Amino acid sequence: MKNTIVYALTFILAFIGTTAGIYILNKQYVNMFKFDFRDAAVVEKAIADSLATMSSDSLMVSDSLLVIQENVHKKNELKEHLSETKSELEKAEQEISNKDKQIENLRNRLEQQNDGKYDEWLKSTIKLYEEMAVNKAGELLKTLPEEEARDLIYAMKKKKAAEILSSLDTETVKKLTRAQK
Repeated sequence: MKNTIVYALTFILAFIGTTAGIYILNKQYVNMFKFDFRDAAVVEKAIADSLATMSSDSLMVSDSLLVIQENVHKKNELKEHLSETKSELEKAEQEISNKDKQIENLRNRLEQQNDGKYDEWLKSTIKLYEEMAVNKAGELLKTLPEEEARDLIYAMKKKKAAEILSSLDTETVKKLTRAQK
């Protein structure tokens, strides 16, 4: 019986101590059961100053609304920045496209000029090679780049080209007469 009284008394003291602790802590903090450990006095003062008709839960909603408003403002700024960046990118792409067209036009003009000069060179050089001795023309053809030598041979009169090729060694003739890839 003595043990039962000791256990009952211990239980009652523990119950009273826990209840008192909960009561005191809940008065000190906003709501410890919701794990809201903000200082109750500060929250009450804030509610009284700016949100007199709102409850303590509404203070959290109000804070959330401020955060949402800030996020919306930042989002709008980012959208504006993104649209500016897109327009700058489109302008840059347009400039690049224009520059590519200019480069292509200049390249075509240069090729036309070079083609005309090369054709003139080819005609005048063919005349010179056709007037040369066969052996001398063959030796000179060996020193030219393969493409130029091929162009000269195929642009000459067939009889003169055949004579020059017959004076060259077999390997050189094969190089000059093989099909272009």
